[in-house]
Formats: sequence, structure tokens, C-alpha cells
Amino acid sequence: MKKQVAKVQASCPKCSTIPSIEESFIISFAKDWKAPYLAFFIDGTMPTNSKHARKLKKTVKRYFIDDSTLYRKGFNGEPLKCLESQKHNKSCKKFILENVVNTVE
Repeated sequence: MKKQVAKVQASCPKCSTIPSIEESFIISFAKDWKAPYLAFFIDGTMPTNSKHARKLKKTVKRYFIDDSTLYRKGFNGEPLKCLESQKHNKSCKKFILENVVNTVE
């Protein structure tokens, strides 16, 4: 298998570059908070950590997926799209700038 991998990497210019330590660290540790929920709905897998598994069991009833997008059931029954942390921060900042700042002036 090592020889096959080496052959593929040698023939592909994109595959032959070795990522830096920082890139490897980010790739292996960057994890979205939605990953356990998506894994549960798609594969039926639970987290290996018992504490995380218990939390997922308690909260999974509030969520559902549609076209591989995770939604949370709102209090009024309206689906709320779950965002990544960065998108959430941008959305909140935009909302505050458009709504709250204008009312203070």
C-alpha cells in the first residue's frame, strides 16, 4: 500500500505537497459543534465520550436534518438553521449593527 500511495502522490502535483505542522493541526482538530448531531442522524453513531453521548441523547430531540442541513426546532415550531460559530458571530454582529445601533442614535 505504501508503494501505491507514493506512486499516486508522485504523479499528482497537488498530492505531493506536504502540509505544514500548523495546517495538519488545524485539519485534525477543527471540529464543528454540529458534527455529533449530523453523525447521529446520518449514521446513527454516538460520541465515544459518555458525557458527550448523554448530552446528545438529551438534546437530539430538538434537532432535525433536511438535505444534510441541521435545524433546531424553535419554540413556535419554526425551524431554525444551525450555523457554524463564525457565521453565527457575523450574523449577530450584522443584526446588532443594523437594528440596535440605529435605535440608540
